[in-house]
Amino acid sequence: MAAESDMSTPFDRLIFLNREVFVSGHYHTAYHTLAAALHEAQEREDTEGLLAVEQVAEEQLSLIDRIAPQCEHSTSSANARGQMSRFAMLAHQAHAHRQLIETQRKRHERDLEP
Repeated sequence: MAAESDMSTPFDRLIFLNREVFVSGHYHTAYHTLAAALHEAQEREDTEGLLAVEQVAEEQLSLIDRIAPQCEHSTSSANARGQMSRFAMLAHQAHAHRQLIETQRKRHERDLEP
């Protein structure tokens, strides 16, 4: 992932926007900008970007759980509804997409071997 000052790709701009709205306490918007970043990374088959989305989702969920446990996106609020936090699901999605791309690349490399 490029440095935050490098806003050359939609992915970079989405990650920057995610962090900006998250620190403002707009957790729902932060989730959606991070989900958009996941889709952008997935479309480009960017495993580093997917790893970044996974890590940001985990970090932000941890912060929400500590500073806003009453928030609908917190682990405890989601558990009370019998659900999983959206941020946790996003981290799992990013991880799964990254693994899928890496597996497909390895399979493709293996198919190219003599």
